[in-house]
This record gives sequence, C-alpha cells and structure tokens, in this order.
Amino acid sequence: MIGRLIATLLFLCLLPCASAQGVPGFDIEGPFVRVKRNEDGSRTVFKRGNDKKTLTKSTYTASGNLTMKTVYRLDDEGNPLKCDIYDGLGNRLYKTSFGYSKRPGPTFGKLVQELLYDARTKRYFPGTRNEKPVHMFQYRYNPDGSAQLPIGITLVKGKMAEEIFGKGGGALRSQALPDLNELEEGTEEDARR
Repeated sequence: MIGRLIATLLFLCLLPCASAQGVPGFDIEGPFVRVKRNEDGSRTVFKRGNDKKTLTKSTYTASGNLTMKTVYRLDDEGNPLKCDIYDGLGNRLYKTSFGYSKRPGPTFGKLVQELLYDARTKRYFPGTRNEKPVHMFQYRYNPDGSAQLPIGITLVKGKMAEEIFGKGGGALRSQALPDLNELEEGTEEDARR
C-alpha cells in the first residue's frame, strides 16, 4: 500500500511534459502546483520545481500565514532522498533521510527506512560521531512485496513522541509523500490565496 502510494505520487509529480500537453491545470514550462484545502480552512500547497528534483510542501493557516514548509530532494526516479522541515519563520527544525531496499526481489527499490534528525540539536550515538535520529520509521513488506504498516520509533531516551513533537505529532508524521490525486490542481496564484 505504501509502495503504491509513493509510486502513484511520484508518477503524478513527475509526469513527462509530453503527457501533460493539452491537460488543463498543467503548466508545461513552470512548476507543478497542487493545493489541498483542509477542513479547518488551512491550505497545504505542493509545488514541484522546474528541475523535477525538488518538491516543496507548504502549509498555511486560513488567514494565509505560513506555518510549516518541507523541501524534498528527489532522485532521478522521483524517490525522495532527503527533506528539510522548516517552521513558518524559516527556521530549520528537522532533516530527514530516506533509505531504499537494495535486496533483489519484490521489495527492490522500495522505501524501507526514514530517519528524522533534529536540525537544532545534534545527537550522537554514544562513543561515536554518528548522528542519532530522534525518530525513525521502518517500512516492512510481505514476501510478495505488499506493504505492511510501518513502525515508528522515538529514539530520545525517557521521552514520549508527544513530548518531543507536540500533540498530534507535528513533524513526527511520516514525511512520505501524499497521493496528489486527492488534491486539487492549482497555480502559483491559488497558492497565495
């Protein structure tokens, strides 16, 4: 399920320009923009860069104030490699890295790990200079390659995830990309409204 979601999202984000010709809402020369209008009146705007290697997710309040921005860096196939998470003032809060299966078979190339690091305070594994994530998601698959539910693990000793990330998780939620089919097409102008 997660693999299909990611594959669908990345396919939609990185549609070749030729397939977008003549389709309303697609700007062949410019960035690809989708807008999700949330129940509370806030908006989440997804914008793909011209280089097709960046995807920016910005969340705005109902009054139009930026509350969070996530910038994804994508590989040539459109898979997220890393992302940076910023607050509404532009302060970098977290950085995330993504790992993919290299094992031949039905899980080859599928997302298997997501590591979330605190960008404000570096933490290291004891006795090493290896940076320690504050949270990680492990993605598991059945032998046929179908996805199981991911496992979320908080790695800050003595703390619950809610104590670190706030009620509801905030940036804790998986940074795996959403299904853009569920979002309405938009333009830069829509993103500002």
